Amino acid sequence: MTRVMMMHGLILWIFEAFVRLTYGDQVWEKVLTDLDLQVQSVEPMFHYDVQIGLSILRQLSIEQSRDRNSILEDFGTFLVTDPRVERVRRLLRFGGVEYTDFLHSLEDLKGRARLAVPDLTLPDIQVDEVQPHVFQITCENTPKGAPYVLLGALRALADDYGSLAYLEILAEQQDNAVITVSLLERQHAEGREFVWATDGAP
Repeated sequence: MTRVMMMHGLILWIFEAFVRLTYGDQVWEKVLTDLDLQVQSVEPMFHYDVQIGLSILRQLSIEQSRDRNSILEDFGTFLVTDPRVERVRRLLRFGGVEYTDFLHSLEDLKGRARLAVPDLTLPDIQVDEVQPHVFQITCENTPKGAPYVLLGALRALADDYGSLAYLEILAEQQDNAVITVSLLERQHAEGREFVWATDGAP
């Protein structure tokens, strides 16, 4: 029997927000109509067949005449830069005061995410500093396309911390990938303001 891979609705729900805010409501609705999906919006607490998410991405790529991986990179950037999903940025930024601290904290990201959403499964991540200021981030058990989301988020977070870094996907296989991060300048510019306390907000 073929095992059906599932995707947490929260991920697809945030992707819906990204599409609506970036390309417009009409684009999201047209993609769903073209796929003949009998839904107009995603329920964040449901679980969906991962093929639904991949079909939406494929159709959006056709609709916008854009490479799928570049769309996923933009989605990763959106997770860090758009104030309407500030909680994602906060989850990531709590990993460290500086960008290098944050990179090392990625190994704990899966556990931190589960504290927020217990049934959310993220890839296994290992971080190695293979040379001074050169990091290899190995992602295992990754859904298709997930490394490009992480790549976009890592690039955006380098800017968020005010660091100058060069990032690329060094290797990619069916369910794992290696991302290299070369930190060119730790404090290249002033980073975005980040307040640790939230004034009692949940």
